[in-house]
Amino acid sequence: MATLKDVAQRAGVSLTTASIVANGRGEEKHISPATIERVATVIEALGYHPNQNAQQLRAKNARQPVIAFYWPLDYRANMLGIRLVNLHSVLLEQELNYEIVVQTYFNNQLERFLPPLQDGRYTGAIIAGASDQDMVQLESTKITVPVILINLESRKYSTVGVSHAQMGAQAAALLHKKGYQECAVVKSMERYGGTARRTKAFLYSCKQLGITVRPEWTFSAPATILGGVQATEEFCALTERPGVIFYETDCMAQGGLYTLQRRRIAVPGDIELLSIGVQEPETMQYLTPSISCVTVPPNVDKQAMSIMIRILQEHPEEPLHLELEPLIQLRESFTLPSPL
Repeated sequence: MATLKDVAQRAGVSLTTASIVANGRGEEKHISPATIERVATVIEALGYHPNQNAQQLRAKNARQPVIAFYWPLDYRANMLGIRLVNLHSVLLEQELNYEIVVQTYFNNQLERFLPPLQDGRYTGAIIAGASDQDMVQLESTKITVPVILINLESRKYSTVGVSHAQMGAQAAALLHKKGYQECAVVKSMERYGGTARRTKAFLYSCKQLGITVRPEWTFSAPATILGGVQATEEFCALTERPGVIFYETDCMAQGGLYTLQRRRIAVPGDIELLSIGVQEPETMQYLTPSISCVTVPPNVDKQAMSIMIRILQEHPEEPLHLELEPLIQLRESFTLPSPL
């Protein structure tokens, strides 16, 4: 059966345009007659029919569902745009006219921004980036609408994400497989919940695998590109340096690569870099050299919205939980020997 996505691809238009034309709102939205005709022709050719379940759901709900996307105001703000695109794409594919509202908040102050989930202003919420203190506040607050947590752990609320411990352990295993016995670590001054747990698991796994991380080889800075620059400058000042650096976040690895290149330290010739990846993969892929990462899957946002839709439609009695596999993306900054 043809889908709206099929129609959009065949007609050479966006999902949004295809949806508007399919629902007879092309002229209202000032879409050109030629585009309306092209989309209509494709709809007829493919035998496309609008999603009946979605139409019935819209008919049952006089009030348009409003999903709040909670996102922290810190260095992660630059990742918000692609997150919204991912969330919205799920609604377009399923032809659901939900409204997405961005609810920003400050770490350790999430409680101040929870009243809309208590008084019915939002139909549900997808929350990302919460700190440990935020989670304590959230777990103790009575909320009656569905809540999906991204890369956070909870028995009270539904969750989608990766195992932080698994990501840290995988990074350490890669160093061990390459034969490294020493490693430098660049981490954030701010101890964000998931980020801190990944690094803790990495350091624990290094100890178990016999990889030494001396205190003087551990550097802390703001979790930004500039922070990566500053921390790596400190690394470069060492007289005795290990042959690999592990970065807690990919934005800090970007700054680190800049510093090493300015210092004429070859990557990967003189030193190798491995990072945890939380941004879109292309952020690290198209650097020179490209940076190897153990990455949070880029579809985590889409999975969260899909679970939200399922909860609103099916009303399950228990929270839903989905654990995704981290992605190991080896590029130029860190490689493994080719098998013989």
